Amino acid sequence: MSHRFLFIATIISLTAATSFARTVNVHGSVTLNGTAEPLYGIAIYNGTSDKLIGITNEEGRYAVTLDSNDDLVFSSQLTKEHREPLKGRLRVDVELMPEANELQEVEVIAEGGGNTLETEPTDIGVCGNSLILKTSVKIPPEMFSSEKRMIVQPALYNVTRRQLQYMTPIVYDGWRYDVTQERMLDWDMTKDPLLPYQQVKNNGRKGENRITINDSIYVENTDEDFMFIVMSSLENYNRVIYADTFELARGTVNPLRFLTYNTKPQPMNEDKFKPLPEVEMRDSKGEMQLTFPVGKSRLDLSLGNNAAELHAMLVEFSTIENDPNMTLKQFSINGYASPEGRYESNKRLAQSRVNATMDYIMQMLNPELSKDAQKITHSEVSPWEDVVTLLRNDSLSDEADALQAVIDRYSGFDARSAAVTRLPFYRSLIVTKYLPQLRRVNYIISYSRYRPLTDEEIAELYAKNPTGLTKYQYYRLYTSRNDEAREEALVNALKAHPDFVVAATDLADIRLNQDKNPIDILEPFFTDKSKWNELPLSTRYNMGLCCMKAKNYSRADSLLKDLPDTSEFHTAKIYSTALNGKYRQVMTEICEDSPINEVVILLALKDNAQAWRRAQKLGNSANEEYIKAIAANRVDEYLLAITHLGNALRQDPTLIEIAKIDGDINGILDDIDQNSEQQENE
Repeated sequence: MSHRFLFIATIISLTAATSFARTVNVHGSVTLNGTAEPLYGIAIYNGTSDKLIGITNEEGRYAVTLDSNDDLVFSSQLTKEHREPLKGRLRVDVELMPEANELQEVEVIAEGGGNTLETEPTDIGVCGNSLILKTSVKIPPEMFSSEKRMIVQPALYNVTRRQLQYMTPIVYDGWRYDVTQERMLDWDMTKDPLLPYQQVKNNGRKGENRITINDSIYVENTDEDFMFIVMSSLENYNRVIYADTFELARGTVNPLRFLTYNTKPQPMNEDKFKPLPEVEMRDSKGEMQLTFPVGKSRLDLSLGNNAAELHAMLVEFSTIENDPNMTLKQFSINGYASPEGRYESNKRLAQSRVNATMDYIMQMLNPELSKDAQKITHSEVSPWEDVVTLLRNDSLSDEADALQAVIDRYSGFDARSAAVTRLPFYRSLIVTKYLPQLRRVNYIISYSRYRPLTDEEIAELYAKNPTGLTKYQYYRLYTSRNDEAREEALVNALKAHPDFVVAATDLADIRLNQDKNPIDILEPFFTDKSKWNELPLSTRYNMGLCCMKAKNYSRADSLLKDLPDTSEFHTAKIYSTALNGKYRQVMTEICEDSPINEVVILLALKDNAQAWRRAQKLGNSANEEYIKAIAANRVDEYLLAITHLGNALRQDPTLIEIAKIDGDINGILDDIDQNSEQQENE
């Protein structure tokens, strides 16, 4: 017997508007309070005449005609009734509050007494992510006549999410009703939103009026709790004379949920997608120190270590010139004169030494090496403070203090230099040992050498800035790490480079092995379906596993079916095909996988006798006992079904959540406790 619920959403066409002297055409939208969600199927009444004058379409919009002083009344069993005075407005947008009442029993109001629609028993079938409704509705002859319209609106109610989805309506018009609508004054049939679904019954009360429903609807997760209902209304020209809502079925019939299989995710294994080694620019510097005679700027190679210093410098230049991965960036020469004598003379002397050194080096260098390099010269006179430092370095503190006293007493450079010459140790110590050290020329070569960084250098960069590496550097980094450090590096790699498909694939591999679903990590790469085939195979494969884990079997099958049928992909391919409703294509192979899969496939094929025969040979695990219960119930072995289900629930109490939404089982749940008590008494 079908149950009736307080879930009436009357679906009818616009009735002809009665002509008034001051009529207006009103339109607007109806949404759910606090959201932008349009409400479909909201009945709209003329508050003065209490006549139904319209209904909202799938976008929540409506258009009605009524007197400018009338009220609009918006009504639905899903929302609280709302009255809106028109006051001459031509547009009225309203937000309706949801009705919190649960579905409850209702009384049928039908012409002639208790006559009701009759429906055949049915199940909620599952095909991939589509729920299937196949049934018929019989309209008793006493209810229907040629002057009436019967509307049958099948719908799917998601009990888990408390969401209603309408399916294709069926509009059943008597022939007089149809003719009257066509002839009605000012009636435009194209405004009837139900016109595309209209069927005209020509034999009036004679014969059986049977409506066939064969429809499907897509859902995101077939493991949620669903209910198929039929909302119906019967109207004549002026009013609704009958309205009712019937439950057709509760719980999905989906034995495929018990298929057992084992799939392993894949890391990125296609070299062409991996980042190529990158060379990095690394600066280096070289220095030399040339010495000059007192008061002279000529470069003398025989003096001191000048020849060796210049030779070492030229070898370094030669190395740069002959290495295709190196380039000269900058060449700097800094010249220094000792501080004795007049400052301006010393300054000119320092510059002359710089110029002489630069000229010599440029003559020795290949012009191609130096033409693009920046050349910088700098000259200065070493201050007396440098001599103080050299004295202290040699532990000559008394001499250093005496020299510092002169520096502190005299402010001018020339005056200070003259005073220093009067120190008793000036000629014996400063002139002979320290001033020559201040007559020098230094050079700095700055060059770029392009080479891949070492793992140590990459780790150092990562420690300083975890989101500052290149793709290749991240790849080198995380492939050299394990466990949490590897996962952390992958997360930071995707923060720095959201388009890094290699890192996303490898992170998804880790998360899938942790029995998590990283679909959010891979989703950005799959927004454009036309580009799926351009992605790495392992990326598409891991995304397919994510979709299977999310119960989105239709998408999983789309992703996996085009992968090559190799050993690493084969299992996922055949099971995504089966779970997407195409199990007949792969049932032989799946049946060979395990005895439990064979019984599941037989149940899906509705070969119930064979399924029960094979189910009795299964083991006694919780899932096997549950499947035995399904098979027993299918062949009317009711007591055995209760026994096996009880065994399953005792082993795994969590199976009760599946049993509640399982159309094969939920009808016997109430009898399990009674059977258990009876067995204990026996």
